[in-house]
Amino acid sequence: PPAGISSAASRNSTHQHQLQQQRTLLGFVHAIDKRVYQWAKRQMPPISKTEQIALGCGTIGFDKDIFTGSPSLKKLVDTYQPKLTAEEQAYMDNEVQTLCTLLNDHDVSVNRDFSKDAWDYMRSQKFFGMKIPKEWGGLGFSTHAVSSVLQKLATQCFDANATVAVPNSLGPGELLVRY
Repeated sequence: PPAGISSAASRNSTHQHQLQQQRTLLGFVHAIDKRVYQWAKRQMPPISKTEQIALGCGTIGFDKDIFTGSPSLKKLVDTYQPKLTAEEQAYMDNEVQTLCTLLNDHDVSVNRDFSKDAWDYMRSQKFFGMKIPKEWGGLGFSTHAVSSVLQKLATQCFDANATVAVPNSLGPGELLVRY
């Protein structure tokens, strides 16, 4: 046969051999991964009912697309419209702004606490219940609104950001709503 054909056949044979080696190696790695997973699973304590409920909470949205390797910016833009409601915007403009004036990051760091006025204001203005529905005494704000509040607080006092973030995280708020 002509030289070009035998060279192409040789490359094809080499490529097939490399694919077979890769498949064998991947199968070996998969078998090891499976054994390690089974071993680790036996080492872990059983998940409690409360933990199972918490793990089941949450939504699957754009995160799923990222972790499956198929994120679509168009789908994200078409699906999510991050806008504050008039009520949420008013809260940002008034309550959040007022809280920021009560906070001094340096003083909070030195004193290792907020002032009594700041604590009282955060409680009275429901900063710890933004994700909780109105019918249960919360503000019923969207995740975007909570994120906007936390973003603003972080510019003034990171400790305030963290303090408000914890009770408004998806887990506790959603657990209260669902159960």
